[in-house]
Amino acid sequence: MPQTITGYFDTRRDAEMVVEHLVQDHNLNRNRVQAMAEGEGNSSGTVVSGADADDAEAGETPDGLRQGRIVVRAEVDDDLMEVALASFRECNVVEMTTSQD
Repeated sequence: MPQTITGYFDTRRDAEMVVEHLVQDHNLNRNRVQAMAEGEGNSSGTVVSGADADDAEAGETPDGLRQGRIVVRAEVDDDLMEVALASFRECNVVEMTTSQD
């Protein structure tokens, strides 16, 4: 029976990495994975990362808004559950829950 994993990430990069792992490494159908801002507004996460980090070190204000975490939800069958959970952990998930569909 499918379960839904919901993970919260501080950076968009970490959220995008878990999506890539699930889809490319574990062949999860991309339609079964969603990535979105935690709140109503657009967000690039809560932590400056990636190219924004270089700008911040140079004293520039990064473009990305840090108004909330990035949420990734994945509907996963039992046979992929353990590797999917491991992928979330490897990609620095901050908070994670699972629920039965």
